[in-house]
Order: sequence, then C-alpha cells, then structure tokens
Amino acid sequence: MCDRRIIGAEALLRWQHPELGMVSPAEFIPIAESSGLILPVGEWILRNAVRQAKTWMDEGFGPLIMAVNLSAGAVSAS
Repeated sequence: MCDRRIIGAEALLRWQHPELGMVSPAEFIPIAESSGLILPVGEWILRNAVRQAKTWMDEGFGPLIMAVNLSAGAVSAS
C-alpha cells in the first residue's frame, strides 16, 4: 500500500555567500577541516537537523529518518 508519507530526509549544508554566490561544499569543507572549524560546523549541522525534524513533527508530520553526512574530522573520539 502506498500512503505517500514522507519517511526520510537528508540534511545538506549549503553556503550562499553574499558576493560569491553559492559556494560548493567541495570548496568550504576542506577549509573547515584544515582550520579546525569542522567540529563546530558538524555540531551546528546536527543541532539544526534535529531542530528541523522537531519542527516538522510539531507541524503534524510523523517521525522520520534524518540522514546527516559528517566529515571524518568532525567525529570526536570521546
């Protein structure tokens, strides 16, 4: 049976620079990794993905699977 419910989503990080336009993740992710900013970026992505999923649930959508790609540099050993 097909009930046409949304059951999953993928969180994608995009950067709209005011002067450069869309900056590809292939450009800014390596810079975040080499500068040590990848951990706070990864945390920001996770927090916002969870916040968005909660907003959708509050609006009446059922629970869903949220895929979030993280850089290997963003994974903490703790």
